[in-house]
Amino acid sequence: MNNKNIVMIGMPSSGKTTVGKLISDIAGKAFLDTDQLFYDQARFTPKDYVNNFGLDKFLNEQEKIIIELSIDNTIIATGGGVIHNNLAMNHLKENGIIVYLDTEFSVIEKRISSERRFARKDGKSFYDMYLERVPLYKKYADIIIECNEMTSEDIANELFIILNKQL
Repeated sequence: MNNKNIVMIGMPSSGKTTVGKLISDIAGKAFLDTDQLFYDQARFTPKDYVNNFGLDKFLNEQEKIIIELSIDNTIIATGGGVIHNNLAMNHLKENGIIVYLDTEFSVIEKRISSERRFARKDGKSFYDMYLERVPLYKKYADIIIECNEMTSEDIANELFIILNKQL
């Protein structure tokens, strides 16, 4: 595998962080979670930031943090909403392979605890958010992995095989 970043995109609870950490170990690459990076810099979770300052301000701050990234040879787990930001996605794509963890809504819904909340526009249901985001994930993806019936380990192993064939 070369020094390109591997950028994980997908809905919340699709496995971006879990699979990202696994593939990081398998591939011997560093791991970075952009939601954690956002928290480290802003001192708010994305959800709390949206609640306090609004979605537009959150997207602007998220964009700044991602555009400032100058890394390679890293597995990057993104927040699910990063695909709403063209500049951030184009920056990630410059030195990265974008991997979409395609997971059906019914599978995601079962994984999400009732306490979990997301950075989204007021009035949008989680299903609305899913319908809005799926075409964007597919638009940016270099690799799409259908994850519905797979364990995180299976997904990481399949991705590692795909990446070794492509790189």
